Amino acid sequence: MPQSRRETETNSSRVSVHIGPWFTSAWDDILVPWFNAVALNAQNAAEAAVVVTPFPTGAAFLRSKLLEHGIPLLGVKFLTPPLLREFLLGNTAATVPLREHLRLLLAVAAERIAAQHAEDVDLSAIAKSIARSPDNLLRVFDQVSAAGWSFEQFGPQAVKEVLKEFLKLVRKCDFRLVHEVDRAFLEGAADRPKCFSALLLAGFTAAHWPLLPLLHAAALSARDAKVVLDYPREQTRATDESWIGTWEEIFESSKPVAEDSQRKRPFAHLVRAEIGTKTAAHPYFLVGLNTTEQAQAICATALKFLSEKSCTRVGILFSRTGALPRLVSESFARSGIAHYDGVGHLAPGEFEEPAWNNWIHLQENHQLEPLLRFLQTHPASLNGMSIHIVRDKLHSIHREILLDDIGVLREYCARKTDSPKLEQIGKILQAIKFLPTRATLAEFLADTEKIFTALKWENRWSALNQFTQTPGAALGVEFSRAIYLRWLKEMLDSFTISRAAKANHIYSRVHLLTYAEAEAQEWSHLILAGLNQGEWPQGDHESGFLPDNQIAELNKKATRRGGQGEGHVALAKEKTFLLSSQNERQIALRQFAATVESAEHGLALTASLLQESAPERIWNPSELFSQIYFATHRTPLSQEMLSSLREKTSAWLGGHPLLEPSAIPNSEVEQTRVAYAARRRADVPFGEYEFALRAPISREITLRATEWDKVVKSPALIWIKTYLGLENEEPDLNQWSSATGTWVHDWLAQIAGDENGNSFVDFPNAGEIRDRIARAAREFKESVVDLCAAAKRPLPDWWHSGWGNAFALADFLARKLSEAQSWPKLSAEWKLDSQELTLSNGKTLRVRGRIDLILAQKRSTDSPLAGNTVWIVE
Repeated sequence: MPQSRRETETNSSRVSVHIGPWFTSAWDDILVPWFNAVALNAQNAAEAAVVVTPFPTGAAFLRSKLLEHGIPLLGVKFLTPPLLREFLLGNTAATVPLREHLRLLLAVAAERIAAQHAEDVDLSAIAKSIARSPDNLLRVFDQVSAAGWSFEQFGPQAVKEVLKEFLKLVRKCDFRLVHEVDRAFLEGAADRPKCFSALLLAGFTAAHWPLLPLLHAAALSARDAKVVLDYPREQTRATDESWIGTWEEIFESSKPVAEDSQRKRPFAHLVRAEIGTKTAAHPYFLVGLNTTEQAQAICATALKFLSEKSCTRVGILFSRTGALPRLVSESFARSGIAHYDGVGHLAPGEFEEPAWNNWIHLQENHQLEPLLRFLQTHPASLNGMSIHIVRDKLHSIHREILLDDIGVLREYCARKTDSPKLEQIGKILQAIKFLPTRATLAEFLADTEKIFTALKWENRWSALNQFTQTPGAALGVEFSRAIYLRWLKEMLDSFTISRAAKANHIYSRVHLLTYAEAEAQEWSHLILAGLNQGEWPQGDHESGFLPDNQIAELNKKATRRGGQGEGHVALAKEKTFLLSSQNERQIALRQFAATVESAEHGLALTASLLQESAPERIWNPSELFSQIYFATHRTPLSQEMLSSLREKTSAWLGGHPLLEPSAIPNSEVEQTRVAYAARRRADVPFGEYEFALRAPISREITLRATEWDKVVKSPALIWIKTYLGLENEEPDLNQWSSATGTWVHDWLAQIAGDENGNSFVDFPNAGEIRDRIARAAREFKESVVDLCAAAKRPLPDWWHSGWGNAFALADFLARKLSEAQSWPKLSAEWKLDSQELTLSNGKTLRVRGRIDLILAQKRSTDSPLAGNTVWIVE
């Protein structure tokens, strides 16, 4: 950059750039003098003194160091990039949209493009894919735009069309994207009144390239600014040199900070081969059988480190949130060990309840099972009716007509005016309102408000309404219900990062952090956790919208020689470095190496032997675990050695129970253990734990014929249903066989042509039998067609096929039945009251129910069955 530009930009702002091995080298020479000077002037300065770090934990680390050295913090603000942007923008008119709004606009744009280019199969398919999952493209769009490029210059045609429509919708809503706001503020930052009296930018590396315009604008908005950078590392040398070179091109040559020779780095040789000296320090390698045992090993190691005199700060690093950091934090909290859980875990908020999730699912699928799940979790919608009655009745209707669409079920119940229960169920279904298939955002919101009011979800509407004024009023295009429901669920997502009460001590000695957060801090002891394959570093995931080779070409076009001559690499004005998946992996390796070097007295690495999702096979350690093991022992880590490490870890944990979980007495849990043991004793007969009774019961037990089919297959379920009255509520997804049998049974019942019941009629001829069956089948089909027409639903093709199959089966049975000419009399649907029949062996059989078909030799006037020879067909 020409010298005149540098002088212009720094005319009213003193910006100095310093470079060194963060953190300790810059502490004495740069940071302590800066904080001392700021502490003297902070109360008298008109502007704020601000420290900007990438993460809140970095700011907390600085504060702890300052308190340790007795440096006052009064008047100094600590900000992260989002808070810095909010501070700089202040009360400007720029409207930066929520991420959820941008996903909504991109999905709407993609859906519109898919409809407009329906004749182009490929373009339409790509657009539909983006509409279903807009976040992938939105993330790449943000990266490309922040780097100063546009998809119009190189993107595929489908993506160009979608993003062109997306930007139209963004402008229509009067939104400004983050990268636009940052660059707009940067353009006039030098001429605006200063926001800061003093500014310190610390901890930012090549991983933060998209933030360069914001950080640049912040530096120009301060009267005095200091930027502390890190020396390039081997893993990310190209990106680091470009990052440092661009800062030097914008402002001035960086001033090197001498490395602290007193700083101990006993484990640096494990990640830097050029350091030939090998110290006596050795890391610990701990392998747990699973996540639980690995967590126990981590806690035991942390307690061991805490007991050492040299221990000042223990860092326990994880790749991401999950079961492992949560188990570690809970173990510390249970043992009364104060710590800071910077990873945390997701905890459901006030809106995360089963009724809400089931309502979303019901709006997506207007079918019986989502309806029943919603009604079960929202009893107020039942109007006092039992969910068991509603479930049984609706399942019975489903088996009868083989349609589970709510509109059809509602119409069916409305027509059954002779059944009070079905009439009441119809009113329940009538009260459930659905969102339209397509509408504008304002229309969707108006319907949502009515539904939420009816469900007494006013708090949800209040939370939603405060974020919807701008897009709701401006977005006048129609889009699908699926897109709206996804946006609605995102907007009302109340999950928050939570931690235990004893896990919120920011100034404690034990910290649970991610690898990225721990890079710019110093530690006396470190535990690198969860080092299994695929966990850290994560594998390369190249974007389908912007491949790595295209990213490399764009970076090459943006890179040029800096003003300091040969070897000075910087990026062109209004350009930043695009990070590819390979760059992100290199940054992860850099973070790992930096954390290993930062440990002064102790280092431990942990992994699991088995993966929770696939416990049948060994889970290989990550390449970093193997690398450190090889650098320590000069031998590769085999699976045999991995198993040996697990055995040693287990033996150490058993011999040194540093963390003893307190057993909480629970009679129900203990009784479950008793039952578990009793069922596995072969020397005792069946008892109450094997679904048997201690003594015979007095009441008589009757099973249906269909239930006898399941007695052998699943005796436990039949026993629980018969004796305890409990039944599995999981839906039977295969209703074809049941419906076919019901239809055929009902049609064959019309053979007798007698509605009086329990009487014999003359055996009809073959033509009459087939005509009666065909008439019954057609009447049934016409009734279902009429039902669907009244509900404004088309009758599915698969239903016609199923009906045809059932009719063919009934016709075949009719032909076979017409061959029984030796039985002149018949009766269908013969009802039997409960009665006992004496069998040939003297025992009795209790029967009750209905006989499908009875063939008889004669018609008796007194007793239809007495003295008659009959053939029972069931």
